[in-house]
Amino acid sequence: MEKILIVGPASQILGVKIAQELSIEAINTEIKKFPDGENYLRINLEDETIIADKKVIIIQSTGPSSSGNQNSRLMELFMIIDSVKRMGAAKIVIVVPYLAYARQDKIFRPGESQFANVIFRILNSFGLDELYTVDIHAPEIMDECACKAVNIDSMKLLADYIKSKGAKDIVVVSPDKGATDRSKTFANHFGENIPIEIFDKERDVKTGEIQMSGALNLKGKDVVISDDIIATGGTMATAIKLAKESGANKIFAVATHALLLGQAKFRILKAGADEIIGTDSIDNEVCQVSLAKIIADYLK
Repeated sequence: MEKILIVGPASQILGVKIAQELSIEAINTEIKKFPDGENYLRINLEDETIIADKKVIIIQSTGPSSSGNQNSRLMELFMIIDSVKRMGAAKIVIVVPYLAYARQDKIFRPGESQFANVIFRILNSFGLDELYTVDIHAPEIMDECACKAVNIDSMKLLADYIKSKGAKDIVVVSPDKGATDRSKTFANHFGENIPIEIFDKERDVKTGEIQMSGALNLKGKDVVISDDIIATGGTMATAIKLAKESGANKIFAVATHALLLGQAKFRILKAGADEIIGTDSIDNEVCQVSLAKIIADYLK
């Protein structure tokens, strides 16, 4: 079946690279906001029949836009899916490297919305054929998806990049106990018996403020502090400061999804990080590691 790829506005670099890996045509989109705030989206084509009976791959991350609005990114995704469905696509495959609201998968306080589940119910309503995402915050939430759903692991790619930077005597530091399993998996990509250290972190469920503690033996070590998401950088900056105080040599701040909101870059670098490393799940200046080949391999 012939394939065609629609590149959403949030994934322009990654989308073109995936199309090149697959040797298929890529089509972009036009977007704007109406005066009342409603989103407008048009797939950039003049002949709708080119979509009919094709396998259509849609690539659209749903991280915050330049205005900080990831709700618009979700609406754009829904609009693209709706358009290709209306135009008679035979199969619809969506690639959402960063899936918004995936962290809202648990209830911590009375009255909260478990909105991650709602996102999947909306996606299910489109009758999708396949869904791919990358390092989703809580992989078990993928069970909500009615179609074939794949959570792609980016950790080997990130580890290979760090090794290419000449890192040695590596210690992987987990910023909290919740990231321990991820850190263990990540450490395995650097070799056998790579030490893992863990900071103790507590977050106030009402204010979101964190308290972190820990004194680790990191003297002369190259430290990799890894998380799935860097948002405001508060957790990462605190972990970097503690690692620096514990004698770390080089410090790499690593995330699959480096959202870097507000003053995050300043916080992380001021705390003592030598480099911030992310993937092109988020289209910004720290997307040093491309997901294009690994995603294309799955799509093949």
